[in-house]
Amino acid sequence: MTETNSNNVNEFEDIQKKFSGSPYIEIASVKGSPPDGYEIVYRVKGVSRLDGSRAVIVDTHRVSISLPFGYPHFPPNCKPLSPVFHPDFDPDAICIGEFWNFSHSLADLIVHIGRLITFQAYSVEDVFNPEALAWAKANGDLLPLDSADLNLQIPEPISASGDGRDSEDGFLPSSAFPEGQPQDVTPPIEPEEKELKAESAAEQKGEKRRAKPESRKALMAVIAVCALFFVAACLVVVFDIVNFSGAERKWSQVTDLVDQKKFTDADMQVKEIQDLLAKVFILKKEEKLALLQEINELVDSEEYQQGIQGKILVNGIYIPAQQHFDVLDVLDMLRWAEELAKDENWKKAGELYSQAVEKTEALGEFAPVSLSKVKELARKNLAYEKVAEGNLLRSQQMWEEARDNYMEALKIISEMDGDDEAVKMIGEIRTSIDEMAFYLAVERGNGFLADKNWLQGWENYESALQLTEKLSGDASEDAKRLQGQLAIAGFNSYYEEGLKDFAEGKWDGAIVSLNRSKKLLAAAQEAGAARSITKKSITEKIVTATIKLAEVAVEACLREEKYIEAIKLLKLEIGAIERSRVSTESEFASAAQSAAARIKKYEFLHDIQQKIVYLKGSYETIFRQFFPSIAHSKLSDPEATFLSRDGNLLLFKLQCLEENHSQQFTLEMNYQYDIRSGRWTPQKIGGGH
Repeated sequence: MTETNSNNVNEFEDIQKKFSGSPYIEIASVKGSPPDGYEIVYRVKGVSRLDGSRAVIVDTHRVSISLPFGYPHFPPNCKPLSPVFHPDFDPDAICIGEFWNFSHSLADLIVHIGRLITFQAYSVEDVFNPEALAWAKANGDLLPLDSADLNLQIPEPISASGDGRDSEDGFLPSSAFPEGQPQDVTPPIEPEEKELKAESAAEQKGEKRRAKPESRKALMAVIAVCALFFVAACLVVVFDIVNFSGAERKWSQVTDLVDQKKFTDADMQVKEIQDLLAKVFILKKEEKLALLQEINELVDSEEYQQGIQGKILVNGIYIPAQQHFDVLDVLDMLRWAEELAKDENWKKAGELYSQAVEKTEALGEFAPVSLSKVKELARKNLAYEKVAEGNLLRSQQMWEEARDNYMEALKIISEMDGDDEAVKMIGEIRTSIDEMAFYLAVERGNGFLADKNWLQGWENYESALQLTEKLSGDASEDAKRLQGQLAIAGFNSYYEEGLKDFAEGKWDGAIVSLNRSKKLLAAAQEAGAARSITKKSITEKIVTATIKLAEVAVEACLREEKYIEAIKLLKLEIGAIERSRVSTESEFASAAQSAAARIKKYEFLHDIQQKIVYLKGSYETIFRQFFPSIAHSKLSDPEATFLSRDGNLLLFKLQCLEENHSQQFTLEMNYQYDIRSGRWTPQKIGGGH
């Protein structure tokens, strides 16, 4: 039998003993074995209801008391079965919290409920029935409705045999007599006394009777003395029987108390038994000695001596009783927590696991379950609690808060020893975290889209779409809708960025962003956005930016006389225009024609540039052929300049520095190139010192 069941049995016995003779309280029925449910009948005055402002007084009330799992750590559930109008009563419950905090006795609780019914007691704060409190305050002079002492018992009548067995000590208690009546305990009159009294009465009336002889008087005296001795002996015998019977009855109670580990109560009973046995003089001598021997054996036993010190035997070791009770408490807490967890009441189960951890830690080596095991149970329950909170928040579409709870649960489970259940749970939690991240990204994307923060919206939608690869079901279905939202966010982001770069002359960026926006335009329009924007308008911007970009690059090439590079850029510009769908537009057709003309110009300039390079590289040969007199002169610092074009002839001026006999001269000549024949022809100009 568990400690809880044992407590229930003992309380049931106490309740039977206390209320079996009560005129006010009756245990009408019980449920369970040992009982965990009681139906109590109260025969006292109480209010059942108000009829207008008048209280309806009744003198019979019924109440049910149920003991929950985990009792007495959890208070009984008390409910009125008949109407009771009282501040601490409602149709489904009776307020006992404050009382139960100070008393864990079920018998005292039964009395307390009776005192509530009679208004001997009632709460004035946090009441169940404010209307009843208002009535009580207004009618305080009428309260209590009944001043009955609910602890009172009606004693059983004295036995006809006169052996005194109806009283524990063999005497009739004074409470057996009705209040206000004389307590006449005159002993019965013997026959001899009757005769003497009759003679005395006759003498008083003047009647004469014949005198007795002296011998008769002596005989009567002897008889009287014998009678007195007989009466005394009878009384001693009666007292012996009563005292021994009381000792035996208390001894049986001692055995129960020892079984219940209530050694202090047992020791008090033992002392009372020893006092009763000391009053046994004639009868039951052998039984008295045998009982005293049993008592001495019990008192001298190690279990009893340890028990008196507050210790009991657990697993072969005597430990303080409180520790033993703490052990039982831990086991009860773990069992109750497990039941709560099965019902998915994680929060209350977690509270019990936390208490069990504290008590287990305090018990140390006496703990019934290892501290690490209890902590693991507590952590596992906490993980389930976090998952449950996450599921609740998820149902409320509070994605971020739900994700945080799932992540806490994942952290707890990951730190535990991995069994199959934990591995499965980790997988489920990770899936839930991915789902919350998906819905959170969608929610944020929608918010950014509403605020026209296109880039942030696009980034969140893209993150959500990446997560759909890990998900299934509703999340995968949502992915189809997200494609449209992503297209809207992406198009607007690229389009606005492209326009901004275009306005700032950042042609490279404008071209890239506008091209991207053009690719997303159809999807964005299908999703219901960008209705007023056309692909042609975007193309015009792109081509314009391409022309502008080419012009900037061409100008840079011309500054460095890189004509070939400039020509290449202009050809790219023309290609971009021709490939676009706006090439026939006058603006872009004109731009293409201009580019083509410039290409010819830059090709001519490049040709001139190449011929100048040729002249400068061949100046010595050319001058020595043209001026034989400088055969031994030193020539340096050549320069070639294009002068003009005359039909097919290109005219260049070529000069250099001549050094001869420490004198310097500048040599100069014109050199022409015939485009048609491809031949060079020198023209002598002259020289000077």
